[in-house]
Amino acid sequence: MKHLRAIDMVLKGGTGIRKVYFENYRFSDDLDFTLLDEVEIDELNEQITNAAERTQEESGISIINSGVKSNDNGYEATLSFQIKQRGVNRTKIKVDITKKSNEHVILPPSLKQIIHPYSDQLDYEVKVYPLEEIMAEKIRSLFQRTRPRDLYDIWKLWDKVDWSIIEGIVREKFLFKKIDFDLDNFRSNERDFENAWKSSLGNQLNSLPAFSNVFDDVLQKLHEKNWMNKHR
Repeated sequence: MKHLRAIDMVLKGGTGIRKVYFENYRFSDDLDFTLLDEVEIDELNEQITNAAERTQEESGISIINSGVKSNDNGYEATLSFQIKQRGVNRTKIKVDITKKSNEHVILPPSLKQIIHPYSDQLDYEVKVYPLEEIMAEKIRSLFQRTRPRDLYDIWKLWDKVDWSIIEGIVREKFLFKKIDFDLDNFRSNERDFENAWKSSLGNQLNSLPAFSNVFDDVLQKLHEKNWMNKHR
């Protein structure tokens, strides 16, 4: 992640939460970023390859960039790495990069120290979404798709954010994506969330909370937030 700083983008999502804000947060399989400037795919591929090569030179860990591909939101790349002492199997990390034009970044990115609880004492900072921007995006996502990690993150982070800030930006997030504040539609997706709950989060948490408790709690809290209906 260190040498990816050469690309003008900001860290977000579960990895941003775990590597910057809360050390013992749930595991995340991907690295999620949003570009702060438009970058062509060839240039992005070259920058990611350079970052992988520089990391390999410094760490001795073999890292391969399998190439950048376009997707609906922007780009994705797969980095595979191999630690010699651990055998021949390679570990893969997916890097999701959202185009600037596909996400409305409202709050200024924060520059935060990376949490790195290992003996090599890695010391560097990364641009990351403020928790309030992460939460606003999670709420927006909750009404757009059925990903259990969004539901879990909203539930887990609810008391750790400044709601006066979120209430000022969440409407802009919905308007940008042309999504309705429709709690009935969210409730109708309960079965889909539940069916994917264990398979999606089971390997990311040491102790998986009961789905019904999380879903009911989030639904009630969203009902209590009058802004969900105020701006209809």
